[in-house]
Amino acid sequence: MIEGLIRREFNRWAAQGRPRGLEKSHWEITRQLIELMNVQPHDNIADLGCGVGAATRVLAERASRGFSVGIDLSDEMLRQARSGYRNPGNTIFVVADASRIPCNQDFFTSLLSVESIYYYPNLEGAFEEVHRILQPGGRAYFLINYYKENVFSHPWAKYIDIPVHLLSADGYMKLLSAAGFRSTNHRRIINSTPLGDDWEPSRWFQTRKEHMSFQAEGALLVTAEK
Repeated sequence: MIEGLIRREFNRWAAQGRPRGLEKSHWEITRQLIELMNVQPHDNIADLGCGVGAATRVLAERASRGFSVGIDLSDEMLRQARSGYRNPGNTIFVVADASRIPCNQDFFTSLLSVESIYYYPNLEGAFEEVHRILQPGGRAYFLINYYKENVFSHPWAKYIDIPVHLLSADGYMKLLSAAGFRSTNHRRIINSTPLGDDWEPSRWFQTRKEHMSFQAEGALLVTAEK
């Protein structure tokens, strides 16, 4: 099954030590998103596709009287999240597919997903499941670097060994509306962190100018309210 393929790929990434690099490259846009969420002490928050849990831990500190639940298909990512970091006591990590989350209906105040939604084979099912587990009035936040409007991200697909979705902002909003969300919006979040003097070409960005152009386009933030 495709879920097994995805789990194996991200377990491989975890074994290679890639999570810390991903945390670093995504942190500035993640930080901005967490500020926008306006987390309250009693909130219950889901971090979908949490990896090794950087955002999960920050959210747990802010929702100090609620729960912060990191959800990921990769059991190796979550093994590292549990054992390699100092986790607040209200942090929980759950191995699960995005379309089959073992949580009660209407449990979460809000949900975020950073750079993971385009990997999910069943996007419709994932969005329906997010709608199910959110409380009425709860909000979902999806932060996406690989999307149709940012052409500088398009070459990434040939370096990823699993299928990925390339959707537009409107495409995501249509799927969320079909899943039952009553209000959807989108905006960009810009990573203004300067590229260091030690920048080098990679398979993701062949030139410094290309990397700067990618950052200028910004990450796509799609939000939806139940």
